[in-house]
Amino acid sequence: MNSSNMIKELIEPKDLLLSHRIQSCSYKLDRKSLSELLRENMLHYNGVGLSANQIGIWERAFVMMTNIEKEETITCFNPKIVKTYARKEIMEEGCLSYPNLFLKVERPYSIVAKWEDENEVIHKTKFEGFSARIFLHEYDHMEGIDFTQRKVNDF
Repeated sequence: MNSSNMIKELIEPKDLLLSHRIQSCSYKLDRKSLSELLRENMLHYNGVGLSANQIGIWERAFVMMTNIEKEETITCFNPKIVKTYARKEIMEEGCLSYPNLFLKVERPYSIVAKWEDENEVIHKTKFEGFSARIFLHEYDHMEGIDFTQRKVNDF
Protein backbone atom coordinates (compact mmCIF):
# COMPACT_ATOMS: atom_id res chain seq x y z
CA MET A 1 0.00 0.00 0.00
CA ASN A 2 1.44 3.37 -1.01
CA SER A 3 1.58 5.55 2.09
CA SER A 4 0.77 8.71 0.12
CA ASN A 5 -2.64 7.14 -0.66
CA MET A 6 -3.17 6.65 3.07
CA ILE A 7 -3.22 10.32 4.02
CA LYS A 8 -6.72 11.46 4.93
CA GLU A 9 -7.92 14.99 5.42
CA LEU A 10 -8.58 16.08 8.98
CA ILE A 11 -12.27 16.78 9.40
CA GLU A 12 -13.48 20.21 10.51
CA PRO A 13 -13.80 20.78 14.29
CA LYS A 14 -17.53 21.47 13.92
CA ASP A 15 -18.17 18.10 12.19
CA LEU A 16 -20.73 16.10 14.17
CA LEU A 17 -18.43 13.07 14.16
CA LEU A 18 -16.18 14.88 16.66
CA SER A 19 -19.01 15.66 19.07
CA HIS A 20 -20.52 12.17 19.37
CA ARG A 21 -19.41 9.33 21.60
CA ILE A 22 -17.98 6.53 19.48
CA GLN A 23 -19.25 3.05 20.37
CA SER A 24 -17.10 -0.11 20.39
CA CYS A 25 -15.14 -1.04 17.29
CA SER A 26 -16.88 -2.84 14.44
CA TYR A 27 -16.86 -6.62 14.68
CA LYS A 28 -15.01 -7.21 11.41
CA LEU A 29 -12.73 -4.18 11.61
CA ASP A 30 -9.33 -4.67 9.95
CA ARG A 31 -7.39 -3.45 12.98
CA LYS A 32 -3.97 -3.80 11.38
CA SER A 33 -4.94 -1.57 8.44
CA LEU A 34 -6.59 1.01 10.69
CA SER A 35 -3.58 1.05 12.99
CA GLU A 36 -1.24 1.66 10.05
CA LEU A 37 -3.55 4.34 8.64
CA LEU A 38 -3.75 6.17 11.97
CA ARG A 39 0.02 6.04 12.50
CA GLU A 40 0.80 7.31 8.98
CA ASN A 41 -1.67 10.18 9.35
CA MET A 42 -0.45 11.13 12.83
CA LEU A 43 3.14 11.29 11.58
CA HIS A 44 2.08 13.16 8.41
CA TYR A 45 0.36 15.84 10.51
CA ASN A 46 3.23 15.93 13.07
CA GLY A 47 1.01 14.86 15.96
CA VAL A 48 1.65 12.82 19.08
CA GLY A 49 -1.79 11.23 18.89
CA LEU A 50 -4.68 10.87 16.45
CA SER A 51 -8.15 9.43 16.86
CA ALA A 52 -9.97 7.67 14.04
CA ASN A 53 -12.85 10.15 14.11
CA GLN A 54 -10.46 13.05 13.42
CA ILE A 55 -9.96 11.64 9.93
CA GLY A 56 -13.61 10.75 9.42
CA ILE A 57 -13.57 7.12 10.58
CA TRP A 58 -16.36 6.07 12.94
CA GLU A 59 -14.34 3.58 15.04
CA ARG A 60 -13.36 3.67 18.72
CA ALA A 61 -9.61 3.70 18.15
CA PHE A 62 -6.65 6.04 18.38
CA VAL A 63 -2.90 5.97 17.98
CA MET A 64 -0.47 7.67 20.38
CA MET A 65 3.25 8.14 20.77
CA THR A 66 4.83 6.24 23.62
CA ASN A 67 8.38 7.34 22.76
CA ILE A 68 8.61 10.52 20.72
CA GLU A 69 12.36 10.28 19.99
CA LYS A 70 12.01 6.77 18.54
CA GLU A 71 8.55 7.38 17.01
CA GLU A 72 7.21 4.38 18.97
CA THR A 73 3.44 4.17 19.03
CA ILE A 74 0.56 2.09 20.28
CA THR A 75 -2.89 1.88 18.76
CA CYS A 76 -5.67 1.63 21.31
CA PHE A 77 -8.93 -0.05 20.30
CA ASN A 78 -11.93 0.29 22.63
CA PRO A 79 -9.93 2.29 25.22
CA LYS A 80 -11.18 2.67 28.78
CA ILE A 81 -9.92 4.66 31.74
CA VAL A 82 -9.79 2.37 34.76
CA LYS A 83 -8.45 4.86 37.32
CA THR A 84 -7.41 8.49 37.56
CA TYR A 85 -5.20 9.71 40.37
CA ALA A 86 -5.81 12.86 42.43
CA ARG A 87 -2.67 14.75 41.36
CA LYS A 88 -3.51 17.09 38.48
CA GLU A 89 -1.33 19.18 36.23
CA ILE A 90 -2.06 22.16 33.99
CA MET A 91 -0.22 22.20 30.66
CA GLU A 92 -0.63 23.84 27.32
CA GLU A 93 -2.21 21.48 24.80
CA GLY A 94 -2.78 21.57 21.09
CA CYS A 95 -4.93 19.45 18.81
CA LEU A 96 -4.56 18.51 15.15
CA SER A 97 -8.23 19.43 14.67
CA TYR A 98 -7.42 23.00 15.76
CA PRO A 99 -4.17 23.99 14.04
CA ASN A 100 -2.26 26.79 15.81
CA LEU A 101 -4.56 26.80 18.85
CA PHE A 102 -2.95 26.08 22.20
CA LEU A 103 -4.90 26.12 25.46
CA LYS A 104 -4.12 25.44 29.10
CA VAL A 105 -5.80 22.19 30.13
CA GLU A 106 -5.88 20.52 33.55
CA ARG A 107 -5.65 16.73 33.52
CA PRO A 108 -4.71 13.97 35.96
CA TYR A 109 -0.95 13.38 36.04
CA SER A 110 -1.45 9.58 36.25
CA ILE A 111 -4.07 7.17 34.97
CA VAL A 112 -4.58 3.45 34.57
CA ALA A 113 -6.00 2.59 31.16
CA LYS A 114 -7.19 -0.53 29.36
CA TRP A 115 -7.39 -1.09 25.64
CA GLU A 116 -7.22 -3.79 22.99
CA ASP A 117 -4.42 -4.02 20.45
CA GLU A 118 -4.55 -5.05 16.77
CA ASN A 119 -4.86 -8.71 17.79
CA GLU A 120 -7.65 -8.03 20.32
CA VAL A 121 -5.24 -8.65 23.21
CA ILE A 122 -6.25 -6.59 26.25
CA HIS A 123 -3.60 -4.35 27.83
CA LYS A 124 -3.73 -2.52 31.14
CA THR A 125 -1.09 0.14 31.77
CA LYS A 126 -0.36 3.02 34.10
CA PHE A 127 0.48 6.18 32.17
CA GLU A 128 2.09 9.22 33.74
CA GLY A 129 2.92 12.74 32.67
CA PHE A 130 2.83 13.47 28.95
CA SER A 131 1.76 9.90 28.04
CA ALA A 132 -1.24 10.15 30.37
CA ARG A 133 -2.12 13.52 28.83
CA ILE A 134 -1.98 12.12 25.28
CA PHE A 135 -4.12 9.12 26.23
CA LEU A 136 -6.70 11.35 27.95
CA HIS A 137 -6.78 13.82 25.04
CA GLU A 138 -7.38 11.06 22.48
CA TYR A 139 -9.82 9.28 24.79
CA ASP A 140 -11.81 12.52 24.98
CA HIS A 141 -12.16 12.40 21.18
CA MET A 142 -13.75 8.95 21.58
CA GLU A 143 -16.20 10.48 24.05
CA GLY A 144 -17.14 13.39 21.76
CA ILE A 145 -15.20 15.93 23.84
CA ASP A 146 -12.53 18.22 22.45
CA PHE A 147 -9.85 20.05 24.36
CA THR A 148 -11.55 23.45 24.00
CA GLN A 149 -14.16 22.12 26.45
CA ARG A 150 -11.40 21.36 28.98
CA LYS A 151 -9.76 24.78 28.80
CA VAL A 152 -8.65 26.28 32.13
CA ASN A 153 -9.65 29.92 32.41
CA ASP A 154 -7.01 32.38 33.52
CA PHE A 155 -8.12 34.63 36.36
